[in-house]
Amino acid sequence: MLAEFCLPVDLAQLRKRFKADGVVVLRGFVSQERVNKIRAAAMDAVEKRLPPFELEAELGYPGAPVSISVAGRGTIRRLRSMAGRDPVFAGWAGDAQLLFLISILFDTPQITLTQAHHNSLMSKQPSFSSDTRWHRDVRYWRFARPELISAWLSLGQENSENGGLGFIAGSHQLDFPEDAYDEREFLMADHPQAMPWVARAVFPDLRGGDVVLFDARTFHAASRNRTLQTKYSLVYSYHASSNRPVTGTRSDSLPGLVFNVAEQQLVVPSL
Repeated sequence: MLAEFCLPVDLAQLRKRFKADGVVVLRGFVSQERVNKIRAAAMDAVEKRLPPFELEAELGYPGAPVSISVAGRGTIRRLRSMAGRDPVFAGWAGDAQLLFLISILFDTPQITLTQAHHNSLMSKQPSFSSDTRWHRDVRYWRFARPELISAWLSLGQENSENGGLGFIAGSHQLDFPEDAYDEREFLMADHPQAMPWVARAVFPDLRGGDVVLFDARTFHAASRNRTLQTKYSLVYSYHASSNRPVTGTRSDSLPGLVFNVAEQQLVVPSL
């Protein structure tokens, strides 16, 4: 089981479990009213096909259209640059309660949202969604330190049937040999060293308003959507402001959004 927390969050336990597992679930963290507003704005952006976005066919993961010239070729996998699209998305990116918890996990009040990675609305369409194999996000993120945290906001029901994320708790501390990865740097589930860990994977059932915080080094995966309803999730990634992106890499291609938790006059309870 993954560690689950409800408001008010036990900060000492949150930090302890995140350090050990690299992933925690925050139940009912966002009100249904706010979820509905975010979801409505997200669906409107998808319907209008407002760029920038990424198509399933462009990645070619299992289950996706084989090219942009066949049926399903226009299926959107994700909308990018979400924090700057609409105040409702910016509001969640800078949510005081969320940033406070992330500052506790990073042990610093200076937090930056990277706009170069994630910062996305993830869409799992019923007919042409794809499988995402086991991976860790730092396989293509380049920062001085691999210490980043993603905040995954569920905008509706998420489970293994509609492509909900699964996580391998504790995998952020692992080092697998190079031959455990395929040519796209996905972990091969049948590799002898990977098999025992993949067997421990948990696919949590999420409801709208639940949030998952996970370390960028934590292995996660998702299947395609086998239901009749599209699944939407909003994901932002954060790092300590002192953890700079490597110059000249994709991670350095867009300026981050800097937040100072102390300036938001949040009182840090005793740990």
